[in-house]
Amino acid sequence: MIAQSQILDNMKRLPTISPVISSLYRVLNDERSSARDVERVIKPDVALTANLLRVANSAFFGCPSTVSSVRQAVFLMGSKQVYEAAVAAMFSKALPDVLPGYGMDAGRLWQHSAAVAILGRHLAEELGFKAPDLIFTAGLLHDVGKLAISAFLAEAIDEVRDRVGRGKRTLVAAEKEVLGVDHAEVGALLARRWRLPDPIVEVVRWHHAPSGAEGKGDQQLVDLVQAANCLAHSLGYGSDVGGLARSVAPEVVQRLGIKVQRLESVACATLDAVQDMARLSGGAHEHEDKDNRWRTTS
Repeated sequence: MIAQSQILDNMKRLPTISPVISSLYRVLNDERSSARDVERVIKPDVALTANLLRVANSAFFGCPSTVSSVRQAVFLMGSKQVYEAAVAAMFSKALPDVLPGYGMDAGRLWQHSAAVAILGRHLAEELGFKAPDLIFTAGLLHDVGKLAISAFLAEAIDEVRDRVGRGKRTLVAAEKEVLGVDHAEVGALLARRWRLPDPIVEVVRWHHAPSGAEGKGDQQLVDLVQAANCLAHSLGYGSDVGGLARSVAPEVVQRLGIKVQRLESVACATLDAVQDMARLSGGAHEHEDKDNRWRTTS
């Protein structure tokens, strides 16, 4: 079993996200803020600005005209979508080339994350809920813990596969047994280190055990991401070493009032959007060597 202290220590070596993300969230939740305020927060981070504009001009966000400045992005997209685009830009650049412990490369993890983000939002709408403000972002970042433990998991990959393959353990349970910690626990710590909003931290922590969020945060947000995560796996979006063996928790089905027909409707409605979002990762890893940034030490 890997010492938890090793995994937590390795988190300190991971790339961090721009502090602009947390500052942007505060600005966008201030009713007095303007497009100029948003621009003032983002513009000093040249890399984030460039990637935000790349994402804003993608097919997924579908702006009616070319976005050439942050202020224009706010006017054309609205503050909520600017935040989503900024997080998407940040996350696509933070991904390692491969996650050996999960048998995934950056493209597959990105596709899965994008699918959960999009499915979560569409699921809320299909169920007649007002989509929570952070549903897209929470879906996109729900698996950040995998970035921190992938290399450690790779060292025990045969044991993990054996536990999962025999059908007696979920991937999360196997992580816990082999490493002493799972990606949801580590992900919540990483999300706090990145100073992400509390509702996102709660989703990251409880997306595999949604009832654990009761009384601690936005239960509906956690439930929607848990259901979207399972649906994404069932559709084959970015499946990992755990395969497609995920099912929506019975208590989530009950709380949300999910019907199979509605899940099918959501799946059909999101295919094109997921494909458009998946293309955003295309340039995220070109001409950039991340090997040293993501190397773990034993």
